[in-house]
Amino acid sequence: MFHLAQELVESRFAALLGSEAARDLAAKAERFFSVPRDPDALARLFATFRVGEHHAVITIGAWLREPAQFEVKEGFARLVWDEALHTKIWTQRMAELIGEQQVDRHYADPRHVPIQQPEYFRLWDEYARADSLAKRLAYIYMVDAWAGFAYTAYLRFVDPVTKWFLQTILADERFHVSFGEAMARKYVESPQEREALTREEHKIARILANVTDGFLSSGI
Repeated sequence: MFHLAQELVESRFAALLGSEAARDLAAKAERFFSVPRDPDALARLFATFRVGEHHAVITIGAWLREPAQFEVKEGFARLVWDEALHTKIWTQRMAELIGEQQVDRHYADPRHVPIQQPEYFRLWDEYARADSLAKRLAYIYMVDAWAGFAYTAYLRFVDPVTKWFLQTILADERFHVSFGEAMARKYVESPQEREALTREEHKIARILANVTDGFLSSGI
């Protein structure tokens, strides 16, 4: 399996996967990202990444309006900043590959993208419906660890310019995982909350498995 940062190797997401499933995910990611892609195909792939980053901005931004511990709100604010930067990065790379006019013509503003990959969009719909701190933290450290696995695999195949940006994004994803897990250990305390957290983790893991399979069969 490709080299993963310690934060991802020891993440709750990796623990739930187990070593065999983690190797399987790594193999699937490598097969997906090793496919040669021309600039148009890369722009299409990056547009999908951009949608996810943008949905995270909107969802976590909404959580900032609700009462929470100061360090949780501070962390959420950092995540919103990071995800907005990632949205900008993918937009910039798309424009560099095919030109701004082509981006505007073929790739809608991510706020208005029609549903084309049901499981991927279901992931973000479920993310937005998380109605407790335990569930929200689970989404942060599970989804971003999944993204960390994928982006780490992509580093082996991506062009040098995108690789530079991707390394920045990957460092942010590792921070998000560490932040989410730390806040869960500190603030998800009661047996009822811990039970809800565990249920949510398993639900997210199932969704992520379906999202992975959806990407593999999407032809992107």
